[in-house]
Amino acid sequence: MSEPLKSTHVRLSTEAHRVLTAIAQMEEQDNAEVARRILEESLLGRIHTLMLAAEKVRCLGFSGISRDLGGALGNSVGKGK
Repeated sequence: MSEPLKSTHVRLSTEAHRVLTAIAQMEEQDNAEVARRILEESLLGRIHTLMLAAEKVRCLGFSGISRDLGGALGNSVGKGK
């Protein structure tokens, strides 16, 4: 048995609503169901990415972050420049 769904109200721009309606029509589903699915996929993907980043920060520590960013930013990070 699945969890009961929580209710959330959102307002979309005209363009986003048109896109949502087009997708819903193509998938022969209700706008609300398509919006729920897209929002849920986006939120769960985003938290996954943030959790991976947090784990990397935890593993590297502060000096590791400076070293990791330094290569990407020309080694000026963490060297007092």
